[in-house]
Amino acid sequence: MKPGPHSAITTTPRVLAAAAATLCLSVSAGSAQESGETKQVTGVFDDGQEWQISVPQDWNGIVINDLDSVGNVEDGTMRATFFLNNGYAYTGTRRHPDRNTNWDPKAESDNMVRVLDQFEEQFGEPEHAIQFGCSGGGSVGLSVAEDHPDRFDGVISMHASTPVELANMRLDLAISLKALLDPEGDLNPIIADGDQAAAREAWQTALNEAAETPEGRARMALATAIAQYPVWGSQGSPEADLPDWNDPESLQDAMVRVATDGALRSVTGRPMWDNPAGLMSWTTDIDYHAFYANASEQQRDLVASMYEKAGLDPETDIAADIDKVNAWPRVDATAEGIDYYRARTHTGKIGIPVLHISNIGDGGTPATVMAGYVAKIAREGTEDLYRQAFINASGHCTFNEAELAAATAAMVKRLETGEWADLDPEAMNALGASAGEARFVALDGDHGFRLPEQFNRAFFRDSEVPNL
Repeated sequence: MKPGPHSAITTTPRVLAAAAATLCLSVSAGSAQESGETKQVTGVFDDGQEWQISVPQDWNGIVINDLDSVGNVEDGTMRATFFLNNGYAYTGTRRHPDRNTNWDPKAESDNMVRVLDQFEEQFGEPEHAIQFGCSGGGSVGLSVAEDHPDRFDGVISMHASTPVELANMRLDLAISLKALLDPEGDLNPIIADGDQAAAREAWQTALNEAAETPEGRARMALATAIAQYPVWGSQGSPEADLPDWNDPESLQDAMVRVATDGALRSVTGRPMWDNPAGLMSWTTDIDYHAFYANASEQQRDLVASMYEKAGLDPETDIAADIDKVNAWPRVDATAEGIDYYRARTHTGKIGIPVLHISNIGDGGTPATVMAGYVAKIAREGTEDLYRQAFINASGHCTFNEAELAAATAAMVKRLETGEWADLDPEAMNALGASAGEARFVALDGDHGFRLPEQFNRAFFRDSEVPNL
């Protein structure tokens, strides 16, 4: 095999070293086994993005490509060990070094093909090539399904979003909290790169203070409902327990937690959206009363109960507080910022099967944003290629091995049979049972989440933006 440009090929035992640590790759959950050798090729593309290819000796003919595979192999994450121990070649990149200041979703998508080029040059054409990813990696997966259906066969996209839609959801939350909790203060919903640490500290302090009062808690809950955030969840802590649906205090605590985690992520993640070309979010012409009406009935009932507990009138005071949000100075996007992402936004015009998955308790990238992609899929008429599944857990990218096994098995079945198998929660949980306990759940209204019929921030390439 001839190494490609800027690459190095090594042969390593199935026990991969990550820095000074040693990672035992197990064939199944709970067991450790060293069997055969894993060939690994590494390199750097001419744009500075690192890539790697790991192929187990007992390769099953399927490639799993991942935006985050370099770090996963180095760190010995569950994701890397699962794929390699079960015979999949695991390939992909590390996120681009200037991603926080010069994020280019199209370039990331194109580099996924370059990794596959390297693989085919050195190991031959795979039986199936599946793009996998979570968060930014999940978003790249959606891009691959639209940009490169001729090279990849399927996509497993977890906790993915479309930039303009998610950035606008986050702006709705931050603006609502600013208007309701800190109208005369110094909190800033939109910050520059380098200000993240100071902004996090200031917002954390203000949110903690608000959470100490019934009035503050009620208004935090209102802001989450306006922005279509979930009733419960967190940004990165799987320890956030599911609330007790029979305990109003537990539910109220959950909504406060979502407002806190969501706001911190909304503000500190802001520079990445705006750095490439300018401000790409707006509140111009938004009616936040209409946005609140699109919240679930369950969530609006919870907000009303929190207002009542605070000694406020649920009808008049909620309406008055939404008036305050509507009266807050409007934010205008820049034409340059919108045009940059307009050319790079998802369209829903997929050419290969896509399995789109999220935790329902993700407080940073709410699963609600998936409704925006559903709208794109419906517009393009690609519903037959698209399926969704939901995990009853909190946190961002906190899926477990059983859920990873189920998602992979479901996609492989789709590629081998040409038809989607049963993807209801019971079937998905059964697919993952050999690797542990999967937590797939139906959106039946009993778990504090629904995919809204009307997504507040749907955006298409031909969408008009006010004041541009």
